[in-house]
Amino acid sequence: MKLAVLVALLFIGAQSFKIPIGFGGISIDRTQNNELALGLQRGVNVLGNGYEKNSGLTIGNGTFSTNDATDVLVAGTRSGPRSSLALTKDGFDIGGNVAVQTKPKVILGFLH
Repeated sequence: MKLAVLVALLFIGAQSFKIPIGFGGISIDRTQNNELALGLQRGVNVLGNGYEKNSGLTIGNGTFSTNDATDVLVAGTRSGPRSSLALTKDGFDIGGNVAVQTKPKVILGFLH
């Protein structure tokens, strides 16, 4: 049954749609190069604290790429690792980093 749903989704001409599920969702898109982009989002955010995890898979004509981002939310700031892996017509690409986001400070109405 799952395979039938996936095959049906591959042949639907819709630009994009999202399927909400508990604590996240699944997105299906087409890129400008007519590649299929699948995404899986999940997370919990309670008063600015929690986690978020986003995974993506892109498949197209001679290309394959996947990326993953995991964030920990603490007092509204977001930080966590990112990774990517791609095989394209131009070659092989692998990467990773850690992103740290800080909230801007507002003192007397001015950003610092």
